Amino acid sequence: MKDLKISSEDLGAKKPDTMPKRRGNRTTRVPEILETAIRLFAAEGNAGFTQRRVAADAGIRLATLQHYFGSRELLLHSTIEELAKRYLERYRSLASDRSMSPEARLEAILDETFAALTDPENVVSSFALECWCLAEHMESVSELMVQVSGEFQDIFSEVVAQINTELPRDECRLRGSLIYSHWQGLIVFLRRAKRNAPEPVAFRAAAKVVWKALSKAPP
Repeated sequence: MKDLKISSEDLGAKKPDTMPKRRGNRTTRVPEILETAIRLFAAEGNAGFTQRRVAADAGIRLATLQHYFGSRELLLHSTIEELAKRYLERYRSLASDRSMSPEARLEAILDETFAALTDPENVVSSFALECWCLAEHMESVSELMVQVSGEFQDIFSEVVAQINTELPRDECRLRGSLIYSHWQGLIVFLRRAKRNAPEPVAFRAAAKVVWKALSKAPP
């Protein structure tokens, strides 16, 4: 009689995880997770944004994702903060670029905005609209959006102050807020206008006229 061999699998041990294994550490894995989370949130909105779905789309185990982001709320906040940080850093860089005049810096920010909003791969519009809707019902997201909004307003206000040095600080803040509100309006309009949207090049040129007028008008 042959020896009867019983493996650990036969005794009921868990089968090896069939999920594809991806090696990485915090410095590589967290950015990958957040990139996946950004695209998922933009595509599916808050309703489709789950830790399990993000993990699946990122090709990692749910437990691995939860090691870095222990709750859905933490993952959501980190995702919003990450996309905001990218544009804040980019706009700050443009706003402080001494190789350009202050007027050219403001135009560069507008060019960057149109490039993002008219890109076929654009995730900014749907992401921002979802955030604004979520902020109406979720206090923590509302507070986060207020913080982000304030940082964007600071950038625009500072550029106005550089362009129009005779303006009082409060007036620079007011005009920076007006430009920022127009920036927010572009996100909504270019997303929803569809066939009613003006020709992009002409529309961008007209928007520059508006921003220039707001920033250069005398006190």
